[in-house]
Amino acid sequence: MSDAPSWLQEGNNAGAVPAPAASTPSPAAFDMSGSPSPREASAPAANVADETDLPSMILIMRLANMGVAAAVMTCSIILMISLPTLSNWVLAVYATCGGLLICCLETQLKFLRVMIAVNFGFLFNSVARFLFYLLLGSVTWAYGNFFGQVVTCCLGAVAVFNTYVLCRYPSYRQM
Repeated sequence: MSDAPSWLQEGNNAGAVPAPAASTPSPAAFDMSGSPSPREASAPAANVADETDLPSMILIMRLANMGVAAAVMTCSIILMISLPTLSNWVLAVYATCGGLLICCLETQLKFLRVMIAVNFGFLFNSVARFLFYLLLGSVTWAYGNFFGQVVTCCLGAVAVFNTYVLCRYPSYRQM
């Protein structure tokens, strides 16, 4: 199976989201009165609640990603301006590029998302995105200043939230 999102696959309609498959409960799921068991009766309601909650969760996730990306770039540029050691300057350039990558991912411009999906497909995987955010967090922690440590904590929180959203709402990959 490919790690690319479904909207990037050849032959798929760009905006079409497949309808959920209708499932019929098994005969064992009915009791003597003919009504479905409470477990199966509540399952579709939970899926509907998930789907109605998804747009607001995605908006919160995108705003958090943009905020933390701006903080990473700000922290890195401030460090570069202060003329640090060469190793910290290289780390700052790397973190700035990482922040720009996150910004480009969250802008939702089709041509940027396609290039990011092709070249940086790990951002569409929950574990790989979590590790990327932790890597950026370790870079900002290495700056050794208070602002870098605050940005590291924010990156950690956003990484956990992103992982939660990507795992809790698997239909996010289809958007």
